[in-house]
Amino acid sequence: MCSVLLRNQLVSRGVIWALSQWLNSRSENLQLTATAFFAELMKDPPMMEKKFLESVLGVLVERSQHGISAVRQMAARGLGNAVRRAPEEVRRHKEAILEALQRGLRDTTCPEVAAESMLALAEVVRKLKAEGLGSAFKDVARSTKMFFEAEPEVLRSSAFSLYAALASSASGKRSFFAREVAETWVSLLLHLRDPDPEVSNARAPTSHLQSRSKP
Repeated sequence: MCSVLLRNQLVSRGVIWALSQWLNSRSENLQLTATAFFAELMKDPPMMEKKFLESVLGVLVERSQHGISAVRQMAARGLGNAVRRAPEEVRRHKEAILEALQRGLRDTTCPEVAAESMLALAEVVRKLKAEGLGSAFKDVARSTKMFFEAEPEVLRSSAFSLYAALASSASGKRSFFAREVAETWVSLLLHLRDPDPEVSNARAPTSHLQSRSKP
C-alpha cells in the first residue's frame, strides 16, 4: 500500500497521521498494516523535518518488541531501510536501534524476525563500520556465526550476508575478526555447496574473509 501511495505522491501528513492511529488498534491486522506502512515509508521518506524521521524510528524500535512476530519483522525491515534514507538520525539513535536489532537476532521463536534483523544489521554495519558499532561489533559477529548451520535457509542466507558486511567493515577489529574467521572457516567451506542458491550467493563474499581479516 505504501509503495503505491509513494509512487503516486499521495503520502501526506493526513495519510501518515491516519495510519499512525492504526498502530494502537485492537485489530492485529491493522497494527501489522500500519507497521508495514512505516517500514516501507523509510525506503523513501517524504521531505519532512528530522523530528518526523526520529518519531518514525521511535515507532519502529517500539514495534520491535511487539507480541506479533510479523510486526517485529516489519519493524526490523523498517530499521534497515532507515539506515539508507535517514543515516544521521540512525547515528543519533544507534544504541536503541542496535539493541532492537540484536534482540531480534536472538528471536528464536521466529526465524523470519531473526533473518530480517540480520539483514537490517548488515545495513547498519555497512554504514557505521566497526568503529561506529563499538563493542556491539563483537557481539553481532559472535551471534551471527551461530546461524551458519541453521536449518531454515532464510537464516543461513541472512547470516552469511551479515558476516560478509562485518568482514568488509572490520577495520580496527581485524585481530578479533581473524580469530572469529579461524573458528568458523570449516563452516564456511562446508557451505560452498549449499543447496539453496540464495545461501550460496550470500556466502560468496565470505570466500575472501580469511585474507581480508588478517591483522
